[in-house]
Amino acid sequence: MKSAILYFSPQLASWKTHLDTSLSSCGHTAEWQAVENILQAPALSIVLLEEKDIARQDWPILPSRKTIVLVDEWSLENSIQWINRGAANCFAKHDEHLIAWLVAELSTFYLSPAHQTEDDILQVIIDAIPAPIFFKDHLHIYRGCNKAFSQSLGVPREKVIGYSVYEVAPKHLADKYYKADCQLLAQGGTQRYEAQVLFADGTLHEIEFNKAVFKNAKGESAGQVGVMLDITERTQLMRKLDKATRTDPLTGTSNRREFNLIIHDELNLQKQFEKKLCLMTLDIDFFKKINDKFGHGGGDQALQLIANWLQSQLRTTDTLFRVGGEEFYILMRDTDIQNALKTAERLCKGMATHTFLINQQSVHITLSAGVIELAPTTDLESALDMVDKALYEAKSDGRNCVCPVFQ
Repeated sequence: MKSAILYFSPQLASWKTHLDTSLSSCGHTAEWQAVENILQAPALSIVLLEEKDIARQDWPILPSRKTIVLVDEWSLENSIQWINRGAANCFAKHDEHLIAWLVAELSTFYLSPAHQTEDDILQVIIDAIPAPIFFKDHLHIYRGCNKAFSQSLGVPREKVIGYSVYEVAPKHLADKYYKADCQLLAQGGTQRYEAQVLFADGTLHEIEFNKAVFKNAKGESAGQVGVMLDITERTQLMRKLDKATRTDPLTGTSNRREFNLIIHDELNLQKQFEKKLCLMTLDIDFFKKINDKFGHGGGDQALQLIANWLQSQLRTTDTLFRVGGEEFYILMRDTDIQNALKTAERLCKGMATHTFLINQQSVHITLSAGVIELAPTTDLESALDMVDKALYEAKSDGRNCVCPVFQ
């Protein structure tokens, strides 16, 4: 006859000898195996643990094993607490009722068939549905799933049913699922949220979970059923579309919409952490002459070359925006007006001496710029108006120069 395996805490080594003797006297044999923590014992196995060996993070795992909590002093209140957390039972170490409980469990082990099949109508129906489906009991243990679920995760049904989410998913993801499950069971009704799921091929998929609570005859929450919808392609497409709306298609830089979206966040961070924030607005001098000489194709090429050159001159913390035909913004973080002015003058001189090659012809291009330090007390629209006026003042002063705004 095959022996059942009983898992136990190493601290119970001396005590389990007495228990093994008692089981033998009742005609039952068991193989004992020490585990350092509950996760080392397979799901559905019998695990004997001392109360002090069970950490709070182990509680979600208790229901997936037949966990016996052993205490020094037994009380009904403490026992019920452990059972509500998912333990199979709670005994005092030397309680003879523990022997009777183990004998009952071992008898069930010997009489149970090695394999059980589930070919009922419900299983056939859910297996025909291509979307992954699962259902769990009120202790968060899987009680069923369809083929699509086990195939997506790369876990056979026999390694799903009777197990917790911590046995079928990485812990950092399982923590999110478990938290959502607890919220659903507490509030009842339905739940929909998005989270990542690790598939059998090792890829992370964006999944929309649609779940609902089912109740028992007493009207109590008995568990939950869930359907997983793979929205990876949709999410990726939405991200691409969102990025496209924030990006200038010609130069690949951020556009005015992106500037409008992030500037308020930057101003809030500036207030919160008291950091300096400057804005440079610049315009390409005599750009119409480039279009007249090389055509609009040459003008587009010039804008691309200018954007690439400007980007190469900036820090990683600076952001370049194309906000108009030949007008750009540069948002400079952690920079005061003096350093922003130096940067603007460096760009102005650098571009004037740089040679651009358009349609195989060497071209020199200059820029005019305005610079302002964005103060937390300054209205954004007023600041943009002031720096635009500074830009036009630079143009009025003969172009190829910088005009700062000192507040």
